Amino acid sequence: MNWYRRAKLGITSFHNLTNSTTQLYGNTIIPTCKPPTSSFQRYYNVDSAIAVASGIVVSSWIGTLSYMFCYHGMRIVNVPFTNRKCLIMSTMMQKRLGDFILEGCMIKYKGKLLDEKDPHSVRAKLILKNIIQGLERQVKCNPNSNASGYYYDGFNWNILVIDNFVMDAFCIPGGTIFICVGTLQALTDGEVSAVIAHEVGHVVARHLVEFQHMLLNRRKRELEADYIGLLLMASAGYNPRIAVELWKNINLSYPDFSKGDHDHPSIEERANSLAQAHVMEQALTIYKEVTLHRPVN
Repeated sequence: MNWYRRAKLGITSFHNLTNSTTQLYGNTIIPTCKPPTSSFQRYYNVDSAIAVASGIVVSSWIGTLSYMFCYHGMRIVNVPFTNRKCLIMSTMMQKRLGDFILEGCMIKYKGKLLDEKDPHSVRAKLILKNIIQGLERQVKCNPNSNASGYYYDGFNWNILVIDNFVMDAFCIPGGTIFICVGTLQALTDGEVSAVIAHEVGHVVARHLVEFQHMLLNRRKRELEADYIGLLLMASAGYNPRIAVELWKNINLSYPDFSKGDHDHPSIEERANSLAQAHVMEQALTIYKEVTLHRPVN
């Protein structure tokens, strides 16, 4: 979802990261393939609990919730990897929304999508394939986690490359990701994996079909997708440190795009959130196990 917010091209050398100041994920290192219990979850769960409690107190919310549950099949589920509770659309509504948005995007970008045999498309699809295999790997090693079952089934993963020389990527419900050719030209495979894994994080967390106004604001959704994406790129065999370096580089290179807004945290906040020792150690543990008998990316 506008991951780079259309930053200009031109990546400069990376710089050392500053110490993290954002506390989102807690002080306990989470072993690989264990249901997470970090304060990252508590950060979201507390916020969600307050919102839900407020909705119950207000009679108008009660009526709204009753209508949604009874007539639209909405339900409360847990987000994979963070276990945050969220209220989402029914499966039928999700599919309809995804089909509607995809149709609109195909019309909007008609004549601007690269052929699937184009080298940029082939590269993007290969990286997406690696990320999805990383997701499958996490599901297999922890079959009882919230990453399995409902949150993995039913996706039709695909990535389409837009012939536009800006740095941008976004996703739609159902598993289709759009990425601009400028992103692929400017970034290495590891950096592109961070972009794509972030978008996959949005999809598996059902951010686009969540009753967001009651449970979670957009800024927190971006941070959650960052966290899920970090774990997925690590599980796909990409060094998770690359994601933090990329954010930091963007922060230094494009200050006009780094301040954050109503929908996005600042670039510095995102980099620091992922750079926290407890978060990075979790991702590195996954990465080291995956790459133990494989070439290192």
